[in-house]
Amino acid sequence: MAEKAICADPALAQADADVAKTYDALLKRLDPRAGKALRDDQGDFIGYRDQIAGFNENTPKDQQTFDLGEFLRDRATFLASIRKPADSGFVGTWSSSRGSVEIKAAGAGRLEVSEEVANPVSGSGSCEIGGTVKIGKELRLVDTDDNDKPTGFVFTFRRNGDALVVEQSGTGKDGRSEPPSCGANGHADGTFFLSERQ
Repeated sequence: MAEKAICADPALAQADADVAKTYDALLKRLDPRAGKALRDDQGDFIGYRDQIAGFNENTPKDQQTFDLGEFLRDRATFLASIRKPADSGFVGTWSSSRGSVEIKAAGAGRLEVSEEVANPVSGSGSCEIGGTVKIGKELRLVDTDDNDKPTGFVFTFRRNGDALVVEQSGTGKDGRSEPPSCGANGHADGTFFLSERQ
């Protein structure tokens, strides 16, 4: 479905070609572990792209809610912003097709972590977490409620070669499967790539 729409529109075809070219060049720069994660992220992007094409099918261009061309151009810009990390540290902006993780120095052996992710098409599965953590081989953020009481969920941030991996664990009070800081089906898990904001 997306391929048909892209092939029928020269501007979309060019935007899609730009995504493919930038993606291929980036795969050659990242280490194999990050390359595998980027292939997975590209698969997610293609799924989102296909969702947009499905929404737009049989809808006149001036009435389409989602701009497929803009989505493709944003992906090319995102891929071009990814950098190979210079060290094994955590500080920086780490991004994926679902959102980003911002990690900043917070002084005295601590880092400030914030993450915002969601399905970029529907906005579902959103999750916003944040807090200050102790610097270590991995960062461990204990999720807390509005009263600073632990919710039962823990977010771990660790480096895997050129990528940052976020893992969510634990079970919430009353058997909740999602942290209170996440919407329905929201999760913080994922792999992110060091990027420069453009």
